[in-house]
Amino acid sequence: MENLLEKLFESTPKVRLLRIFMRNPEAQFTFPEIISRSQLRPRAAKKELAKFLKIGLVKRKIARIQYGIKRKSRQRKAAPKVMIKSKKTQVYFTNQDFAILPELRDLITKASVASRPKLLRSIKGLGKIKLAVLSGIFINNNNSRTDLLVVGDKIKQSKLNNFLGQIESELGRSLQYTLMDSAEFKYRMDMYDRFLRDILEYPHEKLINKVHM
Repeated sequence: MENLLEKLFESTPKVRLLRIFMRNPEAQFTFPEIISRSQLRPRAAKKELAKFLKIGLVKRKIARIQYGIKRKSRQRKAAPKVMIKSKKTQVYFTNQDFAILPELRDLITKASVASRPKLLRSIKGLGKIKLAVLSGIFINNNNSRTDLLVVGDKIKQSKLNNFLGQIESELGRSLQYTLMDSAEFKYRMDMYDRFLRDILEYPHEKLINKVHM
């Protein structure tokens, strides 16, 4: 199942864009948002978007969007103020009347997002990992409390950010993740924390398990 969609469509950029639109069928995206989510080069993204527009899978229009601008406070140590503004810009969105939209969404949902060996290598590289649990989008369960639970120590934020960015570009949407160190995990387990119990008592898959529960 590894890279099934890439082999089927013979294009990583095409697959990443498909995941964005199929997993977020009601959303509207600006071009910079598409680049950020897919981590594609603008030229590659434009090329595939043009194909989607031509066949009618994706539509575009001019819409008014809101965005925030941070302004420094005159008071020292005060948090920056965020001013909300709006502007008109071009947005892209899924064509709900596309002939084979249900079948295409089903294919994207069922196909493997990332191979387990690849995920395992990436997660091990984050630090001293004690537990890694997959649920939610990784097992096609929309009722999970989180998509990924990682318990470990000495995890570098830069490595975590890179890992999340890469996985989210493959998922096509933001990843709901939970991160805690070994001490917090033990404390919450001893307290019969409901959040953790829900993750571990409902459908999930353990990639790494070095803890006693």
